[in-house]
Parts: sequence; structure tokens; C-alpha cells
Amino acid sequence: MKYFKMTYRSVYQSGLWTVLLGSVLFFCNPKEETTPVKTPKKVLILGNSITWHPPGPEIKWFGNWGMAATAAEKDFLSLLTKKIKENNEQHEVLGRNVYPFERTYETINLTEFEDLKAFKADIIIIRFGENISETERAANPQLQVAVKAFVEYLADGRPVKVILTTPFWTNPGVNQNFLALSEKNKWPLIPLHDLGLANENMALERFENISVGRHPGDLGMERIATRIWTVLANELWV
Repeated sequence: MKYFKMTYRSVYQSGLWTVLLGSVLFFCNPKEETTPVKTPKKVLILGNSITWHPPGPEIKWFGNWGMAATAAEKDFLSLLTKKIKENNEQHEVLGRNVYPFERTYETINLTEFEDLKAFKADIIIIRFGENISETERAANPQLQVAVKAFVEYLADGRPVKVILTTPFWTNPGVNQNFLALSEKNKWPLIPLHDLGLANENMALERFENISVGRHPGDLGMERIATRIWTVLANELWV
């Protein structure tokens, strides 16, 4: 009788454990997981002095980051990179000043940017245009052709996503060209030109050289990064 009771109890406890274990497995079933998997992306940011500028004592600029932020970590490239890494630390970010393309896009040899092509970006952010002359280049279709060719060169036959921004300073001609590019290629276009209309977004009070001071200060840099992030964040999930 004692043996029977022990056996019954053992069977009962074993059955209860099986039920409990099954319940735990049911609630922990990986199939119930709803968090999407983030695939690491490579993000290439094409810019100019707002993205990065080396020291220039002759213009009293002594930073080695986006002009005219007060510190490297406060320029838009660093702020945006931080947001990207917080999304997934395995994302890779490369920012480059491509000023020569702005000034000579009709004749420049794209092989100058071979290292950028080798980066094999998944997403390309075009954040330049301030150095494209308004009087000479306004509504010039060659700008659209050149930018599209630049993207195709960097993509090297791979599918890439492209995000455009308008220049920080008002430049209707570039805006018009970038709007046309956006519509033709279904590239998101982020407006930034209104930021350059407010002195609070610049660093005029910090620099004697007005060309330096007209660049975005810390607040302007933060607002640029935030606007780009609102669009880029969605692309990082695809």
C-alpha cells in the first residue's frame, strides 16, 4: 500500500510537472516573438563642410568636424551616427565631404570616389548643394544627370536606397533639381532650407568670418540630424 501511494504521488507530480513545463514552453515559443530582426546596414552620407571640414587657421576655424559645431560630437554627422548605432550597433556609417563634386559635377571623374564605391552602401544620404552656384546652375538638368550618375557609380549595380535633403542655405535652383530627382526616382526629399533662414540655427555670434558663422551651430546641427533620422529610421528596418 505504501508503495502504491508513492507511485501515485510520483505519477501525479510527474504529470503536474509536464503540464507546467508545457505551459512554460507554450509562452516561450519563439514563434510568438513579434520583434523584427534588424539586418545591419551600411549608411553613406555625402556632404560638404557641414559634414566635415579640416582646420583652417586662415578663416579662424580650428575644428576637425562639421563646421561650425562647438565639438565633434555635436555636428550632425556624429549625432546621426549615434542614433543609427543605437538602432543597431552593427550598422556602419561613413560620412564624406564631396565638395569637389559640387563644384565640378559636370566634368569630375567619379573614380576619385572609388573608396566610397568600395564601401558598398545600402543607403546613400545626399546632404549637399550649398556650394552649387545658384546663378549658373539654377534648373540645370545636368545636375540631375550628374547626381543620378554619382549614385549609380557608388551603387555599382547593387540596389541602394537614396535619401535627399535640400541645402541648409536657400538655393531654389538646387531645390528644384532635387525635387525633380525625388519625384523621378521615388527618393525621399527632406527639406532643410528653412533652417538656414533663422539665425538661431547658425553660429554667427561665434565667428568673425561670416562664411564660417553662417554654418549650422549646435542647434542647427541637431535639427538637421533629427530631420534626417525621422526618414532614415524607417529605411533601416527594410
